[in-house]
Amino acid sequence: MKKVSIIAVLTVLLLSSAYTSKQSVYEKTIADYVQTDKHGTFTDLKFKALSIEKTVDITVADSLKLLQTEFEKLRDEQITSQQCTLDYLNGLLKDNQSAKYAKHAMDEQLNRSIAATQSRIDSLRNLPATDSNCYKGRSLTEVVSVVVKCRYSYTMPGNGAAKERTDNFILSPDGKKVLRKEKSADL
Repeated sequence: MKKVSIIAVLTVLLLSSAYTSKQSVYEKTIADYVQTDKHGTFTDLKFKALSIEKTVDITVADSLKLLQTEFEKLRDEQITSQQCTLDYLNGLLKDNQSAKYAKHAMDEQLNRSIAATQSRIDSLRNLPATDSNCYKGRSLTEVVSVVVKCRYSYTMPGNGAAKERTDNFILSPDGKKVLRKEKSADL
């Protein structure tokens, strides 16, 4: 019985130290990211993590879904833009044909432009879904990034006033690299 309780205590200690270790990796990564500008210059902002919470793991399947959504959004924007161009060209053609002295050369040019624009629209509509080759051979359940919510304080040099922020950081699966930072409301 004593051996079982010792094993249970050791297991709890190991799990809690692993959790604390992961938290400290997240904290160091986020602190370095927050205190380093776009040019790679580190500024000591007296960063202090007030709370760190791993909110979600992003898997290959999640990433593919996000890529698909972004692809569809961009494709739809392009189709809308090309449709506006097509409507404009059709209006020009109609105006040219109803003009007192319709120009045959202008009609031909407008018809070519209309055909090319319609071809682009059709091509966009038939564009295949996202290219998943970047995940070729990887399991759909494999974690590709981790979202960590961090509430932290920092002090700007020369100002002296401490400020607090809460941001979501998208980290590499090992927690050692910040891939992106977003305001908490964005996720």
